[in-house]
Parts: sequence; C-alpha cells; structure tokens
Amino acid sequence: MKRLLIIAQLATLAAIISTFGASGTAHATEVGYGRNFGLGFELGDPTGIVGKYWVSKTNALDFGMGFWGYAWGYCNNDHRCNAGIQNYSFHMDYLWQSNLVKSTVQLDWHIGAGARAIVWNGGGGGDFALGARMPVGLDLMFTNPNFVEIFFEIAPALYIPFGLNFEAGLGVRFYF
Repeated sequence: MKRLLIIAQLATLAAIISTFGASGTAHATEVGYGRNFGLGFELGDPTGIVGKYWVSKTNALDFGMGFWGYAWGYCNNDHRCNAGIQNYSFHMDYLWQSNLVKSTVQLDWHIGAGARAIVWNGGGGGDFALGARMPVGLDLMFTNPNFVEIFFEIAPALYIPFGLNFEAGLGVRFYF
C-alpha cells in the first residue's frame, strides 16, 4: 500500500510538471517579449540617446541621436564671438537578432543595415554627411532586472563625401 501511494504521488507530480511545463516557454527577460520599446544611452561613436523597438521576436528598429563637441563661447582676435562647435548625428537601423545563450541571462547577437546623418554646426559654417552603415553586435538581457539590455556594437559605415568609418559603442536600454 505504501509503495502504491508513492507511485501515485510521483505520477501526480509528473503530471503537474508536464502541464505547467507545456503551458508556455520561459524567457530569461521581458526585453523583446513583453516589453517592446526601450530607451537608453550609448558611449562611443555615436555618444547619445538611443532607442530600440521590437517589430517581431527576431527583428527590431534601432535608432538614436548622437552629440559631441563643445558649447561654450569663444572670441577671436577680431572680437567676433562664436557659440562653439556642436555636432549632431541621427541614425536608424533595421536589426536581425538571434539567440546565443538563454539561461538566467540571455545573450543575443545582431546584424543590421541602416543609415546615419551627421551635421557639423560651428565655426561660421556647417557641413553634412550621409552614410550607410552595417551594425554588428551583442545584446545582454537579464532575468532580474528583466527590463534592462546592455549592448555593444561595431558599425562599419560608408559616408558621402568622406569615405569609410568604423563606429563602435557600448550602451544600455531600459524597456517599458
């Protein structure tokens, strides 16, 4: 009788585990699953504010506004003053993302295609460059906190009229 009771308990436990295990897949993070929009910042080239919007489980739009330069004023020998050099950039990429590791953390890699515009505004004039870029990078998401993504990417870019450039950045996004 005791042996039959143990077998019944084990069978019940196995049925409960298989029922809950089959009800859905477990995710280490909510990034890209339950939370599709993230905002954060990136250090590197570009340094600035970045965002990401997941359009599917493996594809996302990555965008940002970069800035660098100085904003304090200076005067030359002719007593003409300038507000300083300020540079801005805007980029948008379409990313294809794939999983490398999924446990208590999730590590993905991504590759994409996009564009970046750079505006130099200072020194009595301005300049503009438009480039095509191809970002390749790693994205790390966590179980706790499940709304944070840390990323690193390298993006070769071909600018008109200036030529080839290699951009790289390290950043973090917080998902809503």
